[in-house]
Amino acid sequence: MINRDYVPAIGLGVSQIMGYGCLMYAYAVLLPHMATDLGLSLSEVFGILSLGLFFGGLVSPIAGTLVDRFGGRWVMTLGSLIAGISLCLLSFVEGRIGLFLAILLAEGAGMFVLYNVAFASVARLAVGIPAQRSISVITLFGGVASTIFWPLTLALFNRFGWEATWIILGVAYLIVTVPVHLYVLGGAENDHTVRSTADSHDWPELQGEARKRGMLWMVISFVFSGYIMGAMMTLWVTNVQDIGHTAAMAALAGAVIGPFKTVGRFFEMLVSRNMYPLFTYILALGLMLAGFAILLSLGFTLVGVVLAAALYGMGDGIKTIARGTLPLALFGSKGYGARLGWISFVQMGINASAPFMFAWMTQTFGGWWSFLAMAICLCAAIATYVLIPDPRRLS
Repeated sequence: MINRDYVPAIGLGVSQIMGYGCLMYAYAVLLPHMATDLGLSLSEVFGILSLGLFFGGLVSPIAGTLVDRFGGRWVMTLGSLIAGISLCLLSFVEGRIGLFLAILLAEGAGMFVLYNVAFASVARLAVGIPAQRSISVITLFGGVASTIFWPLTLALFNRFGWEATWIILGVAYLIVTVPVHLYVLGGAENDHTVRSTADSHDWPELQGEARKRGMLWMVISFVFSGYIMGAMMTLWVTNVQDIGHTAAMAALAGAVIGPFKTVGRFFEMLVSRNMYPLFTYILALGLMLAGFAILLSLGFTLVGVVLAAALYGMGDGIKTIARGTLPLALFGSKGYGARLGWISFVQMGINASAPFMFAWMTQTFGGWWSFLAMAICLCAAIATYVLIPDPRRLS
């Protein structure tokens, strides 16, 4: 029998599969075909997606503040209702204006239902497990989103076309996520004016000047490591095709990323009782960079591209956990939702340009050079990571 303390995390894990699958991964398959039918270029449609992501970053602090004030139940329930409707609206677009408005609505709603809000929501619940463990469980489920939705979306498109595919995805999202959010987030919540199970490791928080420096370098590192995320989700298939593989093979190799995200997160969950989030984060960056090194050197072979996807997937899976647990460890649980919202605001405000920039780079120079630029971003993330102060040493 499942421990009831894990039910909220498991439910939110299921909703993240649907959220990232429908609101992120589906674009990689459908946007190139929509561009052809709507008479737009690849860089135009991904430029529109970049604007949608930027808008999502703008509303992210609002979502985090609402969770801190009212809890996650109604924030995520209403967010999932609007997100599902916006997915259906994508099937009716007839030009760049309609596409822009539909994506703007979808990505704005996404900030009320995806990881940051899920992390903040579960951290508020009065359950018998630490928030770090709940975050690990949520991401453990979310890791299979690409595995399910890249092949599924491609199959739906081949059978029904992109218009009907968006309707199917939107209705499925509504059916699954609205009742899940309504049910699993209905429990009692912690009083965050005192230390709670979210902080059960009793790690010291950064104080004073070190707190400001820690926030600055953590956010900058998050920006560099997150800059490639949207591009990988939306351009993986296109870039892998560009280095010599078929669309089916690119989707198959991309499907490897999801299970290895889950492998990485399962490993983190097994050792998280003794793993400080600063170490979790650098481990993630190292695995991702190793994946890019193999992709750039051996990506023209099937073995190379699959191995690269596996290493990148493990690292990205662990990084998602660190994105939630590192701010919790360094700065504590009070105001956690708003803090994640502001971090997301800065990160997404900058990173929103990534799909457009890397799509332009792919069009201009080719997929290999686009992947190289992503690897350079990871190197910058590692360089700024070393400047984050460790509160355990300072205390």
